[in-house]
Parts: sequence; structure tokens; C-alpha cells
Amino acid sequence: MKHAPVWVLLWLVAAPARADPPERTVPIQPPVVQVVDAIRTAPDGPVWATSNAEAHGRLTLLRVDVECPGSSPRDARRALVRTLGLNLVEYGPRPRDLPASRIDVSLRGVLAIDALRTLIDLDPNASNATWQVRQGIVEVGSRDTLARRTTAETRVIEVDDLLIRAPDFNAPGVPDRSDRRTPRELGAELIEMVIGQVEPDAWHPLSDADRADGLVDPVDPRDPWRGRNLDPRRQHPITGTRAPIYVQGRYASIRLHDGSIVVRAPAFVLHGIEGLPPAVAPPIAMVPTPRSPSAPPQ
Repeated sequence: MKHAPVWVLLWLVAAPARADPPERTVPIQPPVVQVVDAIRTAPDGPVWATSNAEAHGRLTLLRVDVECPGSSPRDARRALVRTLGLNLVEYGPRPRDLPASRIDVSLRGVLAIDALRTLIDLDPNASNATWQVRQGIVEVGSRDTLARRTTAETRVIEVDDLLIRAPDFNAPGVPDRSDRRTPRELGAELIEMVIGQVEPDAWHPLSDADRADGLVDPVDPRDPWRGRNLDPRRQHPITGTRAPIYVQGRYASIRLHDGSIVVRAPAFVLHGIEGLPPAVAPPIAMVPTPRSPSAPPQ
């Protein structure tokens, strides 16, 4: 058996190991957001929104273009609200504690509120996230985080008109009968509809996982109905008084009181029930002046 020449062995020992080519790192691209049109504007107004009504106007009356060619979702949201003259608070882990993420988005002439929802929905690090407005400030975070870290608000919402059912008059000669439901029955149906359609998780009873996370059960252990009654005919087992129509969930409660419903919940839950205050139109200065067409050549 022939051995390799000495110079070949020396070359194999001395030759540097071939390194794998470095991975190509594509820098994160900054987002570009600009207002392009408005449904309605005011002659003047503040540059930065300071109330919920002004924030509502920026979100629902302005149309924007959004270009994110591989941008950070959080940077994109910041660029959007800054362009709208809104302040932003993001709840959750710090960006450096999260996996790097990028989104590719190209939106043209969409309402600002739809752009905000899109940038939240596309964020892989924003699990079960939503947004709300308080004191004119946009807040973004998971529903659980917003419920725990922002102060719940109480609203008394008049529903008198919804608790009256018009009579169904019988035709002449037909025996009188009445199948009209009482205000309590209609109120129970209304509350059941609200908790089924607006943030249903907010109205669920506290789970074992919630207790393990340190959530305090809002239901009084002495409550005979355990935080929930939607039966308008139910009575107290001892006193015989009518049971209240109410639901006390993990972070929201609702109660029928005379001709009103009283709701205590985080702002994002209240937005789903009664919306934001009537929108105040943004100042016209926020909308770029259309460029006049260039003159034809002479």
C-alpha cells in the first residue's frame, strides 16, 4: 500500500478549515405611514389628541397608506399612531425579551382604525391582543394584561326603550291574550346577548388557571347565585325576594337596574358595548393638500 507524499500530508494539516458562508442578515426596514385622505375634517384643532372623542376622530375619519417591507410590528404601530397624532402605550414584555418578528404589509387608503387592527392581528408576539382608548391614549396588549393592568371603568347605560315590547293586539272576535314579556325578562335577554357577543371571555367565571395566576375571585362566597343569574323568575331561597339579574365575570360585571344596565369593565369591553364618544373631526392640516396636475408643455 502506497503512502501519500509528505507534502500532501503537510498541506492537509496546514490548510484552514472551510467555514460555512455566513447567513445573510437582512436589516429590519422602517415602516412608512402617511395620511392620504379624510372623511371629514375641522378647520383647526390640536396636533395631538387629548380626549377619547378626538382619538375616535383620528381613527375613524382619516385614511392612511401603510408600507411595512419587513418591519417590526411594534415599530409599525408606533409609526401609525404618531402619524395620527395619538399617544401609544404598549403593555407586555419588552421587545428585547421577545423573538424578532417582521411583517410585510402594504395598505392603500384604508381607515386608520382598520390599519391598527391589521398591525395588531399580524403581530406573532401579540397573543390574544386588542386595543383600547383611555384619556385619548391608545393602549395595546393582550386582553388579560389590559384587564389586569388598566383601571376598570363603570358605565350606566340607559336601556328603557329596549325593555318595552309593543303589544300584539288581537283581531276582533279573537279572545284576548297577552304574551308580552316583562322588562325583567327582556333585560335578562339583553344581558345574555351582550355577554355572548362582546368579549365573551370577560364574563366567564374564574377558572383554576386564573386562580393559579393570582387572580382574585370577584364573587362573594356568600352569594347564593355565585355571581350569575339570568332567570327573571328566580327568588332568594330564604327571603323570597327577586334575585338580581346580573353576571359577575373574571374581569367584567353587568347588572340590570331599573331601566339601565350597569357595567364595570376594562375600556376595551366597554368599547364593544357602547363604542367611543362621538368622533371629533381631525384638523384639516393633517391631510396633505392634493397636488395640482402639471401644466401641459407649451
